[in-house]
Amino acid sequence: MDNAATAEWILRRLTDRQRGASVVGDLVEIGERKGALWFWLALAGVVFSMSWRRTLAFVGAFYAAGWTFSWFTMAGCSIYSPHCPRGRWEAVLLALVLSGSTLWAASSYAAIRYGVLDRTMQISILWASLVTTVIYFWWQPFVLGLCIAAALLIVSVSIAKRSLRKAALVVVVSASAWSALRFLAVAPATLYQNWLGRRLHIPIWGGNDVRQHPSPMWVYFSTIVLSFLVATSVWSRLHNWLLRDQRLESETDS
Repeated sequence: MDNAATAEWILRRLTDRQRGASVVGDLVEIGERKGALWFWLALAGVVFSMSWRRTLAFVGAFYAAGWTFSWFTMAGCSIYSPHCPRGRWEAVLLALVLSGSTLWAASSYAAIRYGVLDRTMQISILWASLVTTVIYFWWQPFVLGLCIAAALLIVSVSIAKRSLRKAALVVVVSASAWSALRFLAVAPATLYQNWLGRRLHIPIWGGNDVRQHPSPMWVYFSTIVLSFLVATSVWSRLHNWLLRDQRLESETDS
């Protein structure tokens, strides 16, 4: 694989095919005069300029998810919460905690990568604010009723308004996949912890030595990072689909 083909393969992972081919063509044309070292240094600069927002958005989403999940759990589902529900309603609140932290992570990702004017960011932060209000004030009927009415209004407007319909679909599909991936990421760490307990001949239930072993935490951290990589890739691809459809519609209208 020559330099041009390698550079085009790298840039196609960061941008669309047409733009990547254009950038590579310019680099190859100038690189023929300035040499291979200049070509690869210039390519590294282009890759950095195209990927720094994505990297920063990923880190911001990761920390937003962890921070909000901890706060929501303390506020709604811990022994320190005076209004923690019991029975099946506790499971519902736990699902809201997971969904709320995921929506804040998605809002952070979209705000950093695409800007605060992006429609998917605006829709996701609306839902994140509503879910947060429910987590903190679910036990107050008036506030809960207002949140349900606001949720129905957002759904109705998103369905009725053509410009919001696809953006809302991107948020719903991406946030649902994100929450599911975060939930499933716990399974490999649990399986590894059980395997480690059997390997060390420690009882699985009540085995503090297993839980204090550093390797299960690293396994859990790795699976969470992997789930975030997959989730942000899903979000990015659906967002690119949304932008592509918007460009096609604008070209058709003109």
